[in-house]
Amino acid sequence: MKTDICSAIAQKTHQQWNLPSSLVGGGHDARSSTNGLLTIFYGNLERAAQFGWLNAGRTLVDKTYLSILWQAAELNANGYDFTKMASNLDAFVRAELEPRWLEFEQLSHDEKHLLTIDLIEQAAAEIFGSGYHEQSAAWLIFFLCPQLPVFPITADLQHKVSKRLHCEQPAEDYAGYHQQCRQLFCRMLPHIHDSTLKATYGSERDRNNVNQVLRGSDWWQRYCFIEQLKK
Repeated sequence: MKTDICSAIAQKTHQQWNLPSSLVGGGHDARSSTNGLLTIFYGNLERAAQFGWLNAGRTLVDKTYLSILWQAAELNANGYDFTKMASNLDAFVRAELEPRWLEFEQLSHDEKHLLTIDLIEQAAAEIFGSGYHEQSAAWLIFFLCPQLPVFPITADLQHKVSKRLHCEQPAEDYAGYHQQCRQLFCRMLPHIHDSTLKATYGSERDRNNVNQVLRGSDWWQRYCFIEQLKK
């Protein structure tokens, strides 16, 4: 991809950081911006972790937030009940993420990749009912756990990644797609225009938490990688 095209995509992606999605609330809901989504998903879990995972009997991620993500990311919501999804997600977070939350940063690079694949396979089964929902699970974990090297997936992205790598067929599941993305991401990383981001959405605590995870992970680079592949 030519440098000037990469620069234009990077500039547009940077603008999306604080720009509400036109697909949600008439383009006026700040929660639907990339910054907003990272805050209402990861930010909620990080805040819960700092307060002993207590949430006054409510689900850690509200059903409204799930609806916002599905609209902003243009995911297929057919057959999904967001109330049930929020309940299933809460059980998954408490069983699988809460016990590991403080350990993510202690894992080696390869251990993070292996855990990411395992968690997405588990989330597909436990939150959505079967392994056929790995796409939905990947988008959720991407915004819930920026500390982990998740690559969001769609059928279109599967084809574009395999085409870039000159594979005969797209990967059949998330595990295969993840390995392909990992390989392509390494190739494209020098051409992904990095930029310093600062959170502007949420409370001061939320902004500090998001800024810290942005500094300590390659989440934004992976987001830009996916946006470049879409073009």
